Amino acid sequence: MSLSSESKVDSSLGTSVEHPQDVPNAEAGSKAGTILLVDDYPIFRDGLRQAIAQHSHLVVVGDAATGADALALEAKLAPDLTLMEAVLPDLSGLAVTQEILKTRPVAKVIILSSSTSRHLVDEALRAGASGFVWKRALSGDLIRATEIVMAGGLYVSPELCTGLLEDYRRRVLDGHEVVKPLLSKREKELLRLVAEGQRNKEIAALLAISPKSVEAYRSRLMKKLGCRGSAELVRLAVREGIVSA
Repeated sequence: MSLSSESKVDSSLGTSVEHPQDVPNAEAGSKAGTILLVDDYPIFRDGLRQAIAQHSHLVVVGDAATGADALALEAKLAPDLTLMEAVLPDLSGLAVTQEILKTRPVAKVIILSSSTSRHLVDEALRAGASGFVWKRALSGDLIRATEIVMAGGLYVSPELCTGLLEDYRRRVLDGHEVVKPLLSKREKELLRLVAEGQRNKEIAALLAISPKSVEAYRSRLMKKLGCRGSAELVRLAVREGIVSA
């Protein structure tokens, strides 16, 4: 891979930092998601930088080759997301992730690795990483992972998901994992009353809550179940046997 980097070297850290005037994607009036790259291979970092540069809502603000430099840059830049190699010359990427989250719990980290080890994926998630991306994945997968994690979600490369799901399925079947019901007892009761044609005020009186709380529950129910209105809630309640037709 032969890609150039536009970053400037910060001599105090031995790392690269993008300064505001150097960031082509940070247009006036818009807020691009900021990303820190951590990998000991310059060619790989440049490849990541080029892939991310194709998306104007994302911007690389710096990069580091070691765990120590990553911690210093993270404290200095407070990026929205750090893309972290699992194995660094001085520290484990997982240990660096833990340190970052100790000082800045809102930070988000995606671990990058050429390994598909289930154990490594488990350890990365235990360390607090919000995602794990296989290095051989297409750049589109990395961008998708970045967007999902920056929006508050979790992401694991599809190539690694099968093992995770199979393990979870075994734990459920063996009784080691408790599967929480989709709806709480209160939500089921509300759904039943809505399906029976009760109005918000009547439901509020029956459940001893305020009409505003009923509206909030109803809104949350529709969002959780993917329903667009009361009619769809009723159909779903009948289909699931919560009320009879």
